[in-house]
Amino acid sequence: MPDERPKEHPIRELLLHGGHPFPPDMEEMIQRLHLKAGAITAEIAMDAYDWERGEQLERGRKKLRALCALNGV
Repeated sequence: MPDERPKEHPIRELLLHGGHPFPPDMEEMIQRLHLKAGAITAEIAMDAYDWERGEQLERGRKKLRALCALNGV
């Protein structure tokens, strides 16, 4: 029986484990935000669970675009 690691927060799955829990455009914005310390906020960390389920995607894109602009990434 193979060892399976427990699933982590969807943003950690993307950034640390190479998972793809979000649509590609959102993943790209999250990866850019990750380059700037403190740019990934608690608010989007909680929203990520909705995005992983395919919910609130347009609202999420709007938030991510605004955060990218605010952080210059």
